[in-house]
Amino acid sequence: MQGSYPYAEPPTTVPSLADRYASADPVTWNGAQVYPLHSETLGDSPATVRLTLRTAVARAGVRSLGIGLAVDRGNVLLGGRQIRGVDVWSDAMDGGIDLEVCPTDTDAAITVTPVWVDDSGATVSWVGNYGMLITREPAMTVLHCSTGVGPPDFGELVVELATTRRPPRPDLPAEAGRYQNALYELGVGMQSRGDEEQACQLWAQAAEFGHVGAAYDLGVVRYRRGDYPEAEQWWRLAATHGDSRAMAGLAELLSRRRGPGEAQAWRTAGATDYR
Repeated sequence: MQGSYPYAEPPTTVPSLADRYASADPVTWNGAQVYPLHSETLGDSPATVRLTLRTAVARAGVRSLGIGLAVDRGNVLLGGRQIRGVDVWSDAMDGGIDLEVCPTDTDAAITVTPVWVDDSGATVSWVGNYGMLITREPAMTVLHCSTGVGPPDFGELVVELATTRRPPRPDLPAEAGRYQNALYELGVGMQSRGDEEQACQLWAQAAEFGHVGAAYDLGVVRYRRGDYPEAEQWWRLAATHGDSRAMAGLAELLSRRRGPGEAQAWRTAGATDYR
């Protein structure tokens, strides 16, 4: 609710927050540091960025609230596509959504900003009393966001941001493609003979070399056995590399475990891939 956070309403003669930003640095406003954006350096490490909604209270004149994530010197992997940035809306963050980020240089970084949809249906940012109060909690950063509509209200959108970095993979040998196919076919052979456990071990090796089909098949086996966290891991790997079957499986699994938010994003991506 408006006024639920401190520093709720400045005098009307004070310029809007957006008018006061001269750079990415914060401005001091009513004793608080208010940021126009939040940035984290990744280096050359792939990362999973998780956005989880705490609060979303859209005021009059705002249809939707969200977070815009952009990657400098890198890409977001979504639906088999590599894109520089994505707007994630509050319903997709309800229950949490994971975004896979792949750096293309040693000084890659992510930047997040509040975004919103106004009454005209336009996506808007960087205007009016727009900004963030940023707090730190164990293992996460919390973004308390105000849109640019009306007086500042940093309880309008509150989102948890957690970044998990993974060690960069070493360059694969030139024979990797041959290895992954051989390992996958060996796994298929073992499964046909009834040795599913050996098949899974071979498929895991093939998936580590980049075989998308092996990652999908591993997800199928784990899902059938009721090992849903591991099924999600393998299907997510295959889905981020464009496998529409994995997108559909991942959407169904996420819908059952966490609700419709991220599931709908993968369901839409899979449908787009089929066209």
